[in-house]
Amino acid sequence: MDTTKNPNVVEKYQEDSGKRQLSGFWFVVVRTAAVAMAIFHLYTAVTGPVNTQNAVHLLFAMPLIFLAYHCRVRDAQKIPWFDLVPIVMSVVISGYYVYHFDRIIYQLGYLTPTALDLILGVSAILLLLEACRRAIGLAFPILVLIALAYAAFGQHLPGVWGHGGFRWDDLVATFYLGPTGIFGSLMRTSSTVIVIFIMFGALLVTTGGGDTFMRLSTAATGGMAGGPAKAATLCSAMFGSISGSTAANVATTGVFTIPLMKKSGYSPRFAAATEASASTGGQILPPIMGAAAFVMADVISTSYLDIISAALIPALLFYLAIWMSVHFEAKRLGLDPIPKDQRPSLREGFFNVETLLLPLIVLITMLILRYTPTTAAVAAYFTAMVLYLVSPRSQGTLWERVKSLPAALEAGAMTAAMIAVIIGSVALIAAVISLTGLGLKVSSLIVMVSGGDVLITLLLAMVVAIILGMGLPTVAAYMLAASVVAAAFIEAGLPSLSAHLFILYFAILSGVTPPVALAAYIGGAIAGSHWFRTALTATKISLGGFLIPFMFIYHPPLLGQGTKLEIGMAVASGVLGIIALAASTIGYFARPCSWLERGLLLFAALMLINGQAITDVAGIAVIAGIFAWQRFATPTPKGATPLASEPPKETRS
Repeated sequence: MDTTKNPNVVEKYQEDSGKRQLSGFWFVVVRTAAVAMAIFHLYTAVTGPVNTQNAVHLLFAMPLIFLAYHCRVRDAQKIPWFDLVPIVMSVVISGYYVYHFDRIIYQLGYLTPTALDLILGVSAILLLLEACRRAIGLAFPILVLIALAYAAFGQHLPGVWGHGGFRWDDLVATFYLGPTGIFGSLMRTSSTVIVIFIMFGALLVTTGGGDTFMRLSTAATGGMAGGPAKAATLCSAMFGSISGSTAANVATTGVFTIPLMKKSGYSPRFAAATEASASTGGQILPPIMGAAAFVMADVISTSYLDIISAALIPALLFYLAIWMSVHFEAKRLGLDPIPKDQRPSLREGFFNVETLLLPLIVLITMLILRYTPTTAAVAAYFTAMVLYLVSPRSQGTLWERVKSLPAALEAGAMTAAMIAVIIGSVALIAAVISLTGLGLKVSSLIVMVSGGDVLITLLLAMVVAIILGMGLPTVAAYMLAASVVAAAFIEAGLPSLSAHLFILYFAILSGVTPPVALAAYIGGAIAGSHWFRTALTATKISLGGFLIPFMFIYHPPLLGQGTKLEIGMAVASGVLGIIALAASTIGYFARPCSWLERGLLLFAALMLINGQAITDVAGIAVIAGIFAWQRFATPTPKGATPLASEPPKETRS
């Protein structure tokens, strides 16, 4: 399936994701509610959050989900009467919490729930799970139900997995009214920080940021070997950092980048895999890192600036891995750059770029000056809006630009609403894990199996994080994995920041790891390639991302911790290791590689993981020897083979 022949692929993706295609009265209702939510959060971001911010946040979010997402496919273009019930009940459960806020706070710790508290508490849990099911599918609500069942009946389990038991009314009160429940600290992060960054990203995209990303990326890389794939890598990196959703990133940028890569000579599978890999990495790329960084800052009580500072070098190494993979694949296939007359010049690429870059500069500068993330995001938001309205190079007249702003507000509010119900559901799992001590039990099992060995602990935690993250949005994947395995890292003596970045990496990489691999599924649908083979290729392209977390655990200078010399040497060895790994997986270095050369390059990459002098010297020596052999030896090595990632032409199976 080529999107140049089927321009409705994004709309089809939206339909499959459960979103209604509304028009008329209900379209106006949804837009009005979404714009109202956006304005409320912009206002409180400027004036300061209200005491009941979390409840008001969910009061907007849950009705919006029930309005915008259908219960059944046949309800995709209308809102049936029975959907009015959860909409009204969503307002009631949040409104009740707001009305009784003082009672809840004053009686905190010894609150005796009333019958109405319990009825609305059960209703809140069920409605939240249904909203989550509509927005992201059935898998995550099932996990929440399993967690709730464990809290309610886990005392009947034998051995270490059992717990002391809880009264069901205490559980309901904790989940609904408690500080660790639905309206607790996690929702505070969503209602004060994440929502503003999402709205900022939506404004940039809606006002032409996506086109600017694509134009600038193509202008910068189009003249290189494998230019279209490199442009896709840059575009998806920039867009993915602000979009907050890997799936949305693939669906939005993929319709432009994948056909361009296919046209230049990449196979459909490799094109889809490149887009999936690059879109996945946006969630770990500063300055915004999707939404998970804000949750992480809250969980480990670390400043957001410290997180993005530590994440910068590993994120750049991850994109270097993708960049070198597409470069070696282009050299292996002998692909030509994009013809000059088919790519924008650098001057055209930078056209109107100030409306995109200046807001990001404002954001980064204010973060460096230690303003709160919310303040920095608000300043960047209004900078972007003013520049869009007054710039003579923005599209349309001033009135047309003003009329486009509600669409940006709506897009941001709808994404924020989806994340709000996800975080509310995550809060239920986190509360269960905290109450029952399940996280400590799993972590103790990991420590017991590993025998205290750091490498085995890391490998087990990697597997758990990937499995728990499959098919889930970034925030849910990270929080679920962190709740279960973080204690094992603490037991192993690892710093909390590097441990949580390790967890975040593998929770995100589940998006390209079979058997679920949502990013690969969407990319394969756009490219017309088989999703499972696309996922395998994406895993190969992203293989550097599987090694980088081990590298920064064993070598903290990769997180910016150390002297300038130590950081410089760590970056140099990391770059060489990533290049060697990409050459090994693709089968091309200075020229096509034999199996022996690929094995030696893989060995060299592994030697450069832990940053020890003796292993670094061994790895560098192997890389230099293979490069010299390939560069200066005249005959092609016996047994060399193109070792194609996939055949040049591929039909969808």
